[in-house]
Amino acid sequence: MISVSNIERFATRDGPGIRTTVFLKGCPLHCPWCANPETWQKEPVLMHMENKCVHCRICESVCTRHAISFEEKMFRIRRESCDHCGQCAEACLNSALSINGTYMENEAVLREVLKDLDYYRESGGGVTFSGGEPLFQKEAAVSLIKQAKESGLHVAIETTGVCEPSLLQQAEPYIDLFLFDIKHVNEEKLSAVTGAPFEIVQKNFEYLCEKRGGDVIARVPVIPGFNREDLDEILTFIKAHPVRAVNLLPFHNLGKTKWHQLQKDYAYEEASSLSAKELEPYRDELVTIGG
Repeated sequence: MISVSNIERFATRDGPGIRTTVFLKGCPLHCPWCANPETWQKEPVLMHMENKCVHCRICESVCTRHAISFEEKMFRIRRESCDHCGQCAEACLNSALSINGTYMENEAVLREVLKDLDYYRESGGGVTFSGGEPLFQKEAAVSLIKQAKESGLHVAIETTGVCEPSLLQQAEPYIDLFLFDIKHVNEEKLSAVTGAPFEIVQKNFEYLCEKRGGDVIARVPVIPGFNREDLDEILTFIKAHPVRAVNLLPFHNLGKTKWHQLQKDYAYEEASSLSAKELEPYRDELVTIGG
């Protein structure tokens, strides 16, 4: 069994051709700009859309664990008490509540992915495993990746690089393309802001570049106030390795509604999205702007 956040069909930004992106749950990082904070924990998580909530309080009445309350007419969830049974979401008249996260057998995941096999063959696409960190679920994730490859699919993985090197080495033979995040090369800053240990990121990145450099695309999410001012240093590090390409991904705040649905404070609430045009000076034969 593997914990899945979402399966997105007809994705076009997570590798070549038409793809299906499988978002797996669980991530060791806590990036404050994250577009998918619902994937941080492996377990299911309750999400609440305030703009749909009519404060009827039915959810409160059906919650057997008394995890839901309305304080000063605001929805509140005590997450330590919630067992994600889903009764509140089922009872919600306005679909303001939902549970993110489903445990699925590998075969069930692949049945969904293989529905679009003809599109993959025609476009050169396939499946991309993303997250969270897709290798967070360790052997369960490696098993799913292996089965996907054995099903004849082109397999890509979008990774933070924060996983046990031995685990990445187990998965590597079954992966055709690595979309590898390099968020920063300053160890202290990377660790303080995201929780990522640069030593592990560097070790995994260098292993893949040495063995499969032509199948590695380095991705840099360009975040104002975090790494926007340090792009020269980051690109110098990446270009010292034999990668296929470097993608600069301009910051956007499209994930902030998910932070609200989780009742988390979003650090980039007032930040404006970064335009691709601002990054044009960095474009060259290796560096592209956007996914």
